[in-house]
Amino acid sequence: MSDDTDLRVRHLDTLQATIGRLSQHSFTIRGWTVTVVSAVFALLTTQSGASSHVTLLALLPTAIFWGLDAYYLHQERLYRRLYAAAANRLTDPASPDVIPFDMNTTPFRATTPSWVRTLVTPTVAAIPVVLTFAILATWMVAVAADR
Repeated sequence: MSDDTDLRVRHLDTLQATIGRLSQHSFTIRGWTVTVVSAVFALLTTQSGASSHVTLLALLPTAIFWGLDAYYLHQERLYRRLYAAAANRLTDPASPDVIPFDMNTTPFRATTPSWVRTLVTPTVAAIPVVLTFAILATWMVAVAADR
């Protein structure tokens, strides 16, 4: 293999490792979402004498983890585009050049769904939406019981 090809293959390995880490972060965030929200929710609902509105505080970690999950998936998508461009350059010398070990994803922002759009994709929104509905349903039941 030529030195240029070897550098480009190593670049692809680096990009794949980055994509793997971002994917793992996203998976971990989903697990933490359920764990933390469940713990906060359980603590808040078992407080004797606490207002039923305190239950709504469980929405805060839901929203934070939802945003983080969307951020990691958005970054992963950007790096996948960079990976595709680097791989295309390796197989087709006529394709646009990607400098070996360049990790700049800015050129792919225009063709990748934004963070906000990623936030509402079914794969990202599923868990937080279910948790939000559960929290709101519990809050409505608590408010009705207080009356």
